[in-house]
Amino acid sequence: MSFSAEAFKRQFPLFAQPENQQLVYLDNAATTQKPQAVIDAICGFYLHSNANTHRSSHRLARLATDMVERVRGQAAGFLNATSAREIVFCRGATEALNLLANSLCSELQAGDEIVISTAEHHANIVPWQMMAQRFQLTLRYVPHTAGIPQFDRLSEVLTARTRIVSLTGGSNALGLRPDLQGIARQLRGRQLHWIVDGAQLAAHERVDVQQLGCDFLVCSAHKFYGPSGIGLLYGREQLLEAMPPWQGGGEMIAEVDLYTSHYAGLPHKFEAGTSSLAAIAGLGAALEFLGTQDREAMAAHEQQLMAWLHEELAEIPGIRLLSQPQHNLGIVAFAPVNGSAADLMHWLDGRDIAVRVGHHCAQPLIRAAGETATVRASIAAYTTRNDVEAFVQALREYLALAETPDSEAPQRGVEWSLDDLSALQVERLASQRNWQDRYRELMRWSKAIGAKPEIRRPENLVRGCESDAWLAHVEGGGRHYFALDSDSRVVKGLGALLLSQIDGRTAEEIRALDLPLLFADLGLEQHLSQSRSNGFYALLRQALAFVG
Repeated sequence: MSFSAEAFKRQFPLFAQPENQQLVYLDNAATTQKPQAVIDAICGFYLHSNANTHRSSHRLARLATDMVERVRGQAAGFLNATSAREIVFCRGATEALNLLANSLCSELQAGDEIVISTAEHHANIVPWQMMAQRFQLTLRYVPHTAGIPQFDRLSEVLTARTRIVSLTGGSNALGLRPDLQGIARQLRGRQLHWIVDGAQLAAHERVDVQQLGCDFLVCSAHKFYGPSGIGLLYGREQLLEAMPPWQGGGEMIAEVDLYTSHYAGLPHKFEAGTSSLAAIAGLGAALEFLGTQDREAMAAHEQQLMAWLHEELAEIPGIRLLSQPQHNLGIVAFAPVNGSAADLMHWLDGRDIAVRVGHHCAQPLIRAAGETATVRASIAAYTTRNDVEAFVQALREYLALAETPDSEAPQRGVEWSLDDLSALQVERLASQRNWQDRYRELMRWSKAIGAKPEIRRPENLVRGCESDAWLAHVEGGGRHYFALDSDSRVVKGLGALLLSQIDGRTAEEIRALDLPLLFADLGLEQHLSQSRSNGFYALLRQALAFVG
């Protein structure tokens, strides 16, 4: 069966909204968009059957209860569980991992071992760290090279004390898809629990927990076109039966006395409180929606786009590519060689291209790769060739704009190099026809700010900027002079705008300026993110504090 990304995309109403018709959405590893069927199911629940479940016999409660258990059965089929009793509804993969960590570790002995990897999302690291500290357990890591786990060497860290192995089914930072069958072979015959974090996996390929042989698997609906706030925990029935519940409250109990309680049977003993019922209805619609799709054709389309994108980026100078196309679930990760990843993200946002920048809740992996932040573009089945081409073109334009080296500022007899800002004209910035041209002009202005490692001291660090910025000050002859440095070109550009107005002026002249009005008149406030605007005002406040 042939697959058309364009036809698939038409089922997602967000892209049809006037403000989103030019949107290039490449942030799917964070969350996917929702098809009309999911949106309709959520609305339909509130319109026709909104009631709490299981504890009432009236008509709406029966409808809601029937819906929840029907979706539980669908979820069992989606993961190929042997029974609906093996499916626990959670708020998402993070809550599911916390449930497993708390319930499983409470029965371990001091000195027992938990094995994870450097490629894990924080949600599959922090709960195990917390439990290791609480119960005096030992945390061990799969051998790795520059942060990349060598899963074929997993057996090297397994010992007679290993009780839990919890590993990603796909890295959210690099897209790396481990050989889960190879992991299963290394774990076979050992007395331990194997957990798979399938948050990224379930969106891109069919998941068969029986074929995998894992004991537990977690995933989140919003990663595979479903609603946020609902996720799945699969567990082998006999293991769930033996586990103590994590949270206590309504729904998870059968009977409560003053000093003892009796828990409900599976899966309800792990579902304390009222579930997100509308989200469960949306999950059911998402599972039905995926069930009507050619999943193999969807995956082939994603892989083709992802491989092509890697090929294109590998040919572009000025970026360091961290991800690899082999065994990849649809993520391209890279960092600019010069400048700030955050600057690039804002440039792309100005082109209505959505990517994600940061450590992606995978700090150990990103640090081991030698970076503090990367740009991540992630693909879904509705990503088109045109989307990817627009992203590559915008990236080339940004790098061409940013490749000119920063200017060398002249010395003026102080401990740092004062910058020559005389060529910066606010009128030229104001005359630019649109935001993209104004952004380019700000990027050019950033080149007037020379590097000043000597001012990068804690006392000069400006709090409130999205990217680190340092501002130093000296007074001479009744006039005030400033020095600015930052790794971000946008911060440098905004700083150059500020300093072009105040550098070399008297305190009275500086106080007389209405710089917030200038910032607003230039239209920067409406186009820059709130954090960028806050950064400008943080620089302004620090400068005014220096002036006194």
